Amino acid sequence: MKKKIFPVLGLLLGLSLLLGGCATGLTPGAWPTVASNGELAFIAGGAHVYAVDLQTHAEIWRFPEKASTAAPFYAAPAITPDGQVIVGGFNHTLYSLDPQTGAETRTFTGARDKWIGGMLVTDTRIYAGNADYNLYALDLNLNLQWSFQADQSIWGTPVTDGTNVYFGTLGRKLYAVNATSGEQAWAQSLDGAVLGAPLLGPDGTLYVGTYGSLLYAIDPRDGSILWSEAVSSWIWGGPALAGDRLVVGDGNGDLLSFPLGGGPASWTQPLNGMVIGSPVVLGDAILVGTDDNTLYFLNGDGGDIRPFAVSGKIHSTPVISGDRILVPLTEGEALLAVLDANGNQLWSYQPEK
Repeated sequence: MKKKIFPVLGLLLGLSLLLGGCATGLTPGAWPTVASNGELAFIAGGAHVYAVDLQTHAEIWRFPEKASTAAPFYAAPAITPDGQVIVGGFNHTLYSLDPQTGAETRTFTGARDKWIGGMLVTDTRIYAGNADYNLYALDLNLNLQWSFQADQSIWGTPVTDGTNVYFGTLGRKLYAVNATSGEQAWAQSLDGAVLGAPLLGPDGTLYVGTYGSLLYAIDPRDGSILWSEAVSSWIWGGPALAGDRLVVGDGNGDLLSFPLGGGPASWTQPLNGMVIGSPVVLGDAILVGTDDNTLYFLNGDGGDIRPFAVSGKIHSTPVISGDRILVPLTEGEALLAVLDANGNQLWSYQPEK
């Protein structure tokens, strides 16, 4: 496949300035995100959060009923064990919504800036990073348990091994914070901002990509760097685990595979378009979207490339819901494309105005 050199988007030009020491409140480009409970897709798509029935394709509700362009929703929705839908807006508020009606059941208004990244939900807690530099730990009723102030804004979704919560910041740091107490276990400085979620490997090792074009392996016990490998451009979304390999996409349109133990890339596959979201593994296939309106299927060796065109840019990570692939779209004819496991588009959703 012919390699292309892509122009840097305006949002990335701004990022290059803010990642060296930015102020709170700076936000990334606005693109929709999606979550699913198997029956409904919940799309954070600007002025509203939409619930769409995956069988009938009908819109079930939208929140809020009256649009407010001053307080859009782009942070990925999360679903609690009792089925509530948690969404965060640019108005500094987290909402708990009834999944069937979209009715607001609870709110958390203690943050001081925008909700940008996704939330980590466990059996008892919600961990959510905010642009105000804080990681908030809430119970499932959105009551604050503790907060931890980091050095910079938090855009990525945290991960946990049950002992600590791990997350990165725009200030080029990776943190480990005790999941129960909120006390810092360690902090590790990296070469660039962490915009996506860290990945916990099968042995507990943390893997994280940075805007400085490096993929790191981190010891979760003390934050020490086990190894790092360079890619050709920035990493936004973070790596995924495909068997015994890590796969990660970059801003130059490359998808790369690295061994878990470190070392040069096992393979590099050039794609047409920047990779902003994380790759997704579905069976033996690796799925990755690009801003060239294409969802790619590859095998574990980076071959058997099958591109599938969609009607918008793919800036978010696709979500697997049963035998369907949910793909949020930016600047397209639809807000959501729904594909089968072979990449065939089944239907799409565009909200009525």
